[in-house]
Amino acid sequence: MISNQDEFDVIVAGGGMAGVCAAVAAARNGARTLLTDRYAFLGGNATAGLLGNFLTFHNMKGEQICEGIPQEVVDECIALGGAFRQHRGHLPNAYGNSFSVTPIDAEVLKLVAQKLCLGAGVRIALNTYTVGPLVEGNKVVGIRTFDKSGESRIRGKVIVDCTGDADLVAKADGAFQQGDDQGRTMSISLFSRLGNVDLEKHFLYVKANPGEFMLAEDPFIGKTKAEKAKELNHWMDFPLVTGHYTAVKEAQSKGEFHPNRQRVVFSVTTTPGVVTINSTSLLGYNPVGGEALTRAAIEGREQLFHVYDFYRKYVPGFEQSFIVDSASALGVRESRRIVGVETLTDKGCVEGRKSERDIGRGAYCLDVHQASGIIEHLHIDNGDSYGIPYGCLVPRDLDGVLVAGRCLSSERFANGSARNQAHIQAMGQAAGTAAAMSVKSGCQPREIDVAALRKTLTAQGALV
Repeated sequence: MISNQDEFDVIVAGGGMAGVCAAVAAARNGARTLLTDRYAFLGGNATAGLLGNFLTFHNMKGEQICEGIPQEVVDECIALGGAFRQHRGHLPNAYGNSFSVTPIDAEVLKLVAQKLCLGAGVRIALNTYTVGPLVEGNKVVGIRTFDKSGESRIRGKVIVDCTGDADLVAKADGAFQQGDDQGRTMSISLFSRLGNVDLEKHFLYVKANPGEFMLAEDPFIGKTKAEKAKELNHWMDFPLVTGHYTAVKEAQSKGEFHPNRQRVVFSVTTTPGVVTINSTSLLGYNPVGGEALTRAAIEGREQLFHVYDFYRKYVPGFEQSFIVDSASALGVRESRRIVGVETLTDKGCVEGRKSERDIGRGAYCLDVHQASGIIEHLHIDNGDSYGIPYGCLVPRDLDGVLVAGRCLSSERFANGSARNQAHIQAMGQAAGTAAAMSVKSGCQPREIDVAALRKTLTAQGALV
């Protein structure tokens, strides 16, 4: 148990991959660092949520836009057999919503995350709920936690809110937005894995029926679905599969598939014959409401088995498949977004804007799963990437705290891109580094010299 007498330079609340990268960065930059998480392992949505892959380390031109600690995570997974060795772990993505997709094994990632944290000297508190912030005036000065031993009040010089939902910022009365103009948020999903899948059989079906799939989606690719399908030589060339439009429509007409999606999605894994399924869709639930999340989990479990039946009946190669496991956590795409010193805008992302205040880059399509169930994509002009300004991590009204992850200050479609794994990990490294610099210099996070932060990040392998 962390005691009330403990005090840290940097406290990172939330052990998802943004939090892991933040904690590692803070500790490596000399800060006495604590990382807390409610699960018995690290990784958040990438492990508990069985996400299955990281998106995306490249812009559509094929230029890598994320390095540093996030790539180190992938490299460590490769070494332990939890990521593909080809292309540094990043497989070309024929779907075309991004240039690459990085399949990651959840069990290997749990080990890699804790090894990186412990190797950097991070103190980890698992099975620990962060109940709320400690606040003095407009400054967050610590967190309240609860574990099996009881409640603790732990002080820190800088707090990094990596809860995904901006829980600490919201409970400290920091300004935030949520969802669309009516407060409705993106659909929630419950992921699962299926085994005994004949990927070669499915691949041959894709080659013969390219119109049934999303292929070469980004206009920058400049190819038709049929042209892209002709280039595919192996199922690994199409690691993130989305489509089966006709089958979904038929199953829906018979009441055999939920009405909330027009297509199904699955991704390959490093385990032969095992795929990650992303085909449930839970609409209308408040992602920060306790009762709503209970109801979403119940519906998700029911949907999951109907989705499984759909794959076995309608999708070639899945006839003899079986459920390996399902996620321990719901896949929440969107919740609170802080109001920050700066805001990542939809237009800025589409136009690929960059500035001297950027601490990371993003390149995934602007992907919004609307409350209606319709999925909308916008693409970045000319296959480029956009910059994520440091001020997007700094709450407008609070001192002593930064955020990293999907709760960054952003407009809604911009958030639909920045919320993805490679991008949130880059934010995590930046936030942890900035927190350590803030402690060293005795200034507030909003007062950090961004040029010096960018120089430090670059020296430590990040791409800003």
